[in-house]
Amino acid sequence: RLCTCLIWQGRSSVSMGRGASRIARVKPEPLRDDIGDGGSCVGVCVPLPAKPPQVTLTPVSASSPVFRLGDLQGPLAQQLSDAEISEVSEAFTVARASSLRCAPRQMMMSLMQTASIVELPPGSSCELYRLGWCLVLSGEASVAVLGSGRAAAVELAVIKRGDSLHWRSYDREEDLQPLVPKLLVETDACLRLCCLHQEGRGFFERGVSNPSGIAETELQGRSDTKRLSMIPGMTLGKGGFSKNLANLWLCASPPRVGIGEQSISSLCAHFLAGLWAPLLNVFEEYKNEISVRKAKGYRKHERFPLVGNQIIYLRDHVCQLTEVWYGSNRGHNLSAFYRWFIEAMEAVGITAYAYDAIPKERTCDDWAVIVDGAARATALKEKGSDDADYVAAGGLPQRQGRSAIDNTVLRNILLPLEARELLVGKRFRKAVCNFFAIRQRCMLNKLSCHLSLDLSRLAAKDGNPKDHNVVRVVLQGLQQADLAPLGIDPDSLCFRQLLRQGMVLGGFGQLQAQDQKALWEAARRLVNPSCPTASCCAPKADSADIFEQLVAWQRDKPGEFFNHDKNLHRQVKLCGIWSGRIVLVKRSAMERFVLARYFPLYWERTQPLWSVMGSQQSMMRRRGASESSHLRVNECPYASFHGMSLSGGSHVEDSLKTGNKRNSLLSEMQWVKDPSANLENWYLTDIEKILQEAWQLNPHGAKDMRLPGEMYICVGQNPKVGSSIKETQHTQLCECSVTSYPVLQLTSDARFSKRLDAWVDLVRIEPMSAIVEAECGEDHSGAFLRLSTRRPTASAFVEFLVLLRLALLKQFGGGNLLDFLVLSLSDERGGFIVLFAPLPQLVKLDDAKPDFATWKNPFTGESSTSAGLEEARIDVGKGLGHFLVSKPALREQILAGGEDTVKRIWAFNRIPGMCTAIEGFMR
Repeated sequence: RLCTCLIWQGRSSVSMGRGASRIARVKPEPLRDDIGDGGSCVGVCVPLPAKPPQVTLTPVSASSPVFRLGDLQGPLAQQLSDAEISEVSEAFTVARASSLRCAPRQMMMSLMQTASIVELPPGSSCELYRLGWCLVLSGEASVAVLGSGRAAAVELAVIKRGDSLHWRSYDREEDLQPLVPKLLVETDACLRLCCLHQEGRGFFERGVSNPSGIAETELQGRSDTKRLSMIPGMTLGKGGFSKNLANLWLCASPPRVGIGEQSISSLCAHFLAGLWAPLLNVFEEYKNEISVRKAKGYRKHERFPLVGNQIIYLRDHVCQLTEVWYGSNRGHNLSAFYRWFIEAMEAVGITAYAYDAIPKERTCDDWAVIVDGAARATALKEKGSDDADYVAAGGLPQRQGRSAIDNTVLRNILLPLEARELLVGKRFRKAVCNFFAIRQRCMLNKLSCHLSLDLSRLAAKDGNPKDHNVVRVVLQGLQQADLAPLGIDPDSLCFRQLLRQGMVLGGFGQLQAQDQKALWEAARRLVNPSCPTASCCAPKADSADIFEQLVAWQRDKPGEFFNHDKNLHRQVKLCGIWSGRIVLVKRSAMERFVLARYFPLYWERTQPLWSVMGSQQSMMRRRGASESSHLRVNECPYASFHGMSLSGGSHVEDSLKTGNKRNSLLSEMQWVKDPSANLENWYLTDIEKILQEAWQLNPHGAKDMRLPGEMYICVGQNPKVGSSIKETQHTQLCECSVTSYPVLQLTSDARFSKRLDAWVDLVRIEPMSAIVEAECGEDHSGAFLRLSTRRPTASAFVEFLVLLRLALLKQFGGGNLLDFLVLSLSDERGGFIVLFAPLPQLVKLDDAKPDFATWKNPFTGESSTSAGLEEARIDVGKGLGHFLVSKPALREQILAGGEDTVKRIWAFNRIPGMCTAIEGFMR
């Protein structure tokens, strides 16, 4: 009969002592007077619904202001006022746990029926396990534990508005747990909490056990695909302290100083065992799933088990965990995620070859690495034939846009015939494959009865590979006389497929290439009988139909307004959709057909991006522009973990998903918002893009602080002579740190700049010949600016490099004559090394391919032939000493002396007066 009560005196069979709160549904029984123990009375404070709660806190002692829920004077659960309901509702919308953030309003109102508002004044503290389930409404506090002895308090987390707490209590919490966390209110403002009680805890528990709001996601693909966890949860469910810590780190803001730097080693162990190890297990499960799909014959676009939003969820989870480990002062990083993503793309088969399979040599002096260009060229030829077979069998063509790499976001507006072929044709192929599977089962049933052997069970598509091998062996041993009475044609497609694989057909990708092509041609003719060839359905830019022109424009120039007219673009697109002249396919659906999957990085530009051509200066990107970098694997890698980052800010993107909600309407429509984000790669060295990507991809601590699975990544942008793609801006990413190549360790006279908070060093690279010439009064040494900083994305640091590039472009004739190599990489001590090198725009003197051509330095007039160099260009690889070699003479020259070759190349790319200009700018 007592719905909600506060026990303030005595004990009873339904209470835990004085101060305990219990919400229970008691069966209607007569009220007994002898319910108390030991003859004492039980005092009950029953709340009055009409009176709002007046909650106050009383310190346990005057010297130690520790507050407990047991000291609350007044009712715990009361009807909240309208203002309090509004305050709690707003807190739910910004909750870190997305299952709370996306809870339906009716659910939130139900939770508020069993909620109470608690305030902790400034300077107070409270044992965390006494709070139970609560959501922070306002204020800020720290969750800390005390180390052994006189050790200082260690901060576990920071709680702010929208964070939630979920710490399970036990009978003797102090004995069961070695560390008792406390909530410390150290700010000047009160901490307001919304405490949920028993009836609302079930939903809240689901929210904190999986803050992403996704417990499990059925992977797209065949019906036999196993279920994999989308976001890793806690595997230590039996351990109370470990699970409590995991819940705290997932639902609260990260500590200012990371767990990896704390003095209590047990906290690191709980983090690694409860959160990081499950994440690595999920990575491994996904790679295993890719291998299984590949072995079963899934097509390339079906092998990767995640789609766009799921990739973002997993990326955000890695960001959250790394920020807990390194602390909010250092920030998160995506090093482990990048490593897994590149490995997964290689397992899918997106890369033309495995980089580890390409022969490599390192010079005796360790200054240079030689990658065999001939082996790489052979592998690239095989990739071209594979891509042609993929498209011929009904795969969506991946070539679109201004270049070969402009295909991370495929166009989603199609002509009706194109859409019919893509969508209906896919279902037709699937239906035919199902008929094939039925026919195969009929064959197996007949053979099973005839041979008294259960081949149907052995040939199940999710069966054991050993069983499939048994089926193949048995079928190979059958003669024509065995098959003819059963009505089985040994030359039929269904039997040949059984004979080859030993299992029932599981999908279109398991057919042989010639069978796939024949089936697709038949399906295409049935779906579109008016189009005898595939090219008939393709949109034509010179068509008289304006809707067909729009589709062709989006294919050739994705991310740009139709005819560079914003209003015309939107008018034609919407009218075409409404009239049925064009078909809009949701972006989330088109992502399933993309081979080059990517994950985005978001950042805001703090400095303009300038272009200087001759005397003309123009701003290509403004300060404050929202930028998006799309990171994908390099399909033709020439370095370890080689990736690329493309500019992706032209379309509307949902940068932060909210729980289980779908994409926004504009995102699904692939709405063009900023065509100026489609930048060219030549003459535009985007320094801030390089620095931002390096900061987000590299660990922010010392080498011994790295988490398992993390790595160091170098980010740079090739100058014009080292880039084969002009139309699409992209940076190069690969595994590298300051210790990977000796040229990165060269120093001259480093000076510290307080304004930049960095060490600045103008390094001169002098080969032996340059030293001799310097003694004769001539300076033939190369140079680059080497900067070392803890925060490469700091506004002053970025501004210095951007303005330095702009000043040098103006002084030395603009981008037609001057280019740059900018690299950013880790120093393995928690900081970053930035290499800034002005380079001449080398002039090609003959018609040979770039790797075999003769090059001239326009500033010195020297040619690569007169300098005795088989390679004269500097790019992201060659500038470090990493050479992709196709010419035997170059290989011999590098092996004869790696250090001398690298230094001579730098000296060849010298610009007279450049060092003086840089020193003058720094002064």
